[in-house]
Amino acid sequence: MVPVRPENAYQARLVRLLRDGGARSRVELGDAVGLSRSKLAAEVDRLVERGLVETAGPAASRGGRRSSMLRVAGGVRFAGVVVGADRITVTVTDGELTVLAEVAEPIDVRVGPEPVLGRAVELVGKLRAELGVAQLTGVGVGLPGPVDFPDGTPASPAAMPGWHRFPVRETFAAELGCPTLVDNDANMMALGEKHAGVGRTFDDFLYVKLGTAIGCGLVLGGTPYRGATSSAGDIAHLPLTEDGPSCACGETGCLEAYCGDLGLVGAALAA
Repeated sequence: MVPVRPENAYQARLVRLLRDGGARSRVELGDAVGLSRSKLAAEVDRLVERGLVETAGPAASRGGRRSSMLRVAGGVRFAGVVVGADRITVTVTDGELTVLAEVAEPIDVRVGPEPVLGRAVELVGKLRAELGVAQLTGVGVGLPGPVDFPDGTPASPAAMPGWHRFPVRETFAAELGCPTLVDNDANMMALGEKHAGVGRTFDDFLYVKLGTAIGCGLVLGGTPYRGATSSAGDIAHLPLTEDGPSCACGETGCLEAYCGDLGLVGAALAA
């Protein structure tokens, strides 16, 4: 993974503050990230040049020269793609992650990455056309299985034949012409909870996803924890018994075979 340059880390933090908290004055931003006025001005100028941040009028006076308010630029647009075991959902948001348009349709991940990702790109294009979005600022992709986060590729996903090491990140980046981040869907749900849910009030929490598949996202110190091999929280196929119900991964007795949708329905029918 390419090391993050210090100035890029500052820029990312500034954008996150404006994204999550709305418009702020330059003084407030400088205090929040610990930057001098001159250093902050340089970083903000770079963000303005990149079209990520814009001025939003003068700030309230704190004595002396009035500072200016800054916000995420109005033209910033993100796309989110969530690939489920049986459904794909695509969303386009503004810079503060307010949903502008969304579409979902059934799909089977077992048909392989090319048709699934190809359809995802088509759906992103459909929403962009409806909204008149010429260029996306970035794309986030959630997959229902382990992901090698630094490489942006699936890592031996048990229920996704043909997906291992497929270049998901490079595929989206090339097709859509913007930076792309790929992660396990439970990690992304945990980030969503941190951004706009109960998780906003906690720096450390565990997010458990129960559905067709089972996943777990860890947030420690306010940021996702993925572990040394990007597989922290991968609990779906932990073996509980040797002779339990059959699982979609081909094994028996997995946690998901007991607690996933199919396992719960099977247990209910048996009862």
